[in-house]
Amino acid sequence: MIDFIKIRIVNPDISGIRKTNRLEWVQRTNEKTGEIIEYTAIFHGLTFQIVDNKHLNISGSIHKHWNAINGRGEQNYNDFNFSNFILIVNAFCKSFGLLPDQCIIENFEFGVNISPPILVNEILRSVINHKGKQFNRKQSQKMNYLECEHSQYYVKLYDKGLQYDQGNILRVEIKTRKMEFVRSANIQTLSDIMNPVNLDHIGTILTGNFSDILFYDYTIQETEINARERLILTQGQNPMFWNDYKRTNPDNYFKKRNRFLDLVKKYGKQDLQEMLFPLIGQKWNELLTINPETLQELTGGQKSNITGIDTSNIGANTVMFIYQEPDPDPGKPPRRYCLTCGRDISNQKSTSMFCSAKIVGYSQAHKCRNIDSNPRNRIKYMKESEKINPPLFDTILCFVEYRETNRASKL
Repeated sequence: MIDFIKIRIVNPDISGIRKTNRLEWVQRTNEKTGEIIEYTAIFHGLTFQIVDNKHLNISGSIHKHWNAINGRGEQNYNDFNFSNFILIVNAFCKSFGLLPDQCIIENFEFGVNISPPILVNEILRSVINHKGKQFNRKQSQKMNYLECEHSQYYVKLYDKGLQYDQGNILRVEIKTRKMEFVRSANIQTLSDIMNPVNLDHIGTILTGNFSDILFYDYTIQETEINARERLILTQGQNPMFWNDYKRTNPDNYFKKRNRFLDLVKKYGKQDLQEMLFPLIGQKWNELLTINPETLQELTGGQKSNITGIDTSNIGANTVMFIYQEPDPDPGKPPRRYCLTCGRDISNQKSTSMFCSAKIVGYSQAHKCRNIDSNPRNRIKYMKESEKINPPLFDTILCFVEYRETNRASKL
């Protein structure tokens, strides 16, 4: 779920943190003046940094920290769920006198470890690009790693099992470069990232970006395909082809990409998007479920509905909104827009609510539908989970309010 994180502490108690017996500080000084530039200390995988004796930054893998604290070594190949995250953050803040709402997140990583039905190296071999951008590849005896760099974030895919000798484990991960990237999830502080509603939206960001990865299918027997289609498939396997094509033919790029995807689906035997996308969503939902032990420790097992509103029927019926823009010409039908991405869909069927795969391609159309349906599916999942593991508070009501607020802001 959450892995690496870097936080900046607001108004830190530098004297108090320097005196704690849990940390052994190392100082760095200016050779000419002897002035102390910074202090650093490492505590179970987390690095503490004091700069100019007034700024406190903390960074590291909270997942590895949790494992190290619990005697499993500094590793992150196992599952690290919401319950684990809440407990370790609370323990960490208590140990060092920190308040979660005063811990500003500078950047963080989020993702899942999944066990796919085919070998991870075959999946990584099949990756072409993400949103048209090529992945950087790093391979060695203990590493098979792909990273795609964007201005505000990185998309990462790598063989976690190879890294730790743990079998067939694929890590799918996003690392923020700028917190603007997750602005829609309302995350700025540690307190924000401890809210399951915000984390649910982070899961949507993860799956949405995964759906933008372009794969090839090496089960395709190209010798049995006509020359014209074989050329498209051969060119499309090469990431550099898409880089050049997008630069020289930007208006025709998506049409070409969609044609490539259609051929991959037509002649391939394994659709990696259809295979892996559900596994990522399912794993995120599984990790987001809170367990009874955490509930007991944090709340004493009491669930409170502070609103007093009956939420038993929330999510049972779907209310759809179709946005139509008034047209100055009353003789023409009003223009209609996709409920999720806002594209003009006036040229589609009158009953259409989302982008058509025939126009924008399977991946984008699938993404538009999922962004709308995932919240409803999430509510159903939450309702079923609550029967087994009662949540900290009435999360369904918060989730619905958050979702409808976002929907209204788009309209």
